[in-house]
Amino acid sequence: MSSKLNTEMVHSQRDVERIERAIDRAILVADDLIRIAAEENQRLESGRPTSLDDLLVRKQKLTMEFDAFFKSFKAERETFLYASEEKFNALQDRIQILAHSFMENASNLNRAKSANERRISAIMRAIRDNQDASALPSYGSTGRSASAAYAAGSLKPSRKV
Repeated sequence: MSSKLNTEMVHSQRDVERIERAIDRAILVADDLIRIAAEENQRLESGRPTSLDDLLVRKQKLTMEFDAFFKSFKAERETFLYASEEKFNALQDRIQILAHSFMENASNLNRAKSANERRISAIMRAIRDNQDASALPSYGSTGRSASAAYAAGSLKPSRKV
């Protein structure tokens, strides 16, 4: 028995078309993920705090779809061999670009996280310094504490009985 995979199996044209449609869809999903990673990188590289929630929702949905494709590919590996070589090459190119985009994205996310931690630390330090300064007693021109509460007195002249 040969260890070589039997590629002589006959599959219907419908099977081949189904596989190639799945690969085409995976390529489109990869392209969308690449665009989302680029948009995230652009927002993160601006250096300003920014919300990524809208992108994260889209990225998660597409990532789940991409993952489902690869599970299908793994389950039907032999069947996928019948797809055209150009489809496989296109998909492989997208996967490499996507991997590079996600590595760059992870690096930018780490830089943004560090910048946000520095901002929060500076804000907290300013709040503590402000609280410490306001806790120190301040003295008025008479030498008394300016923050001391004065006894309440009446503003009406006293009446003689």
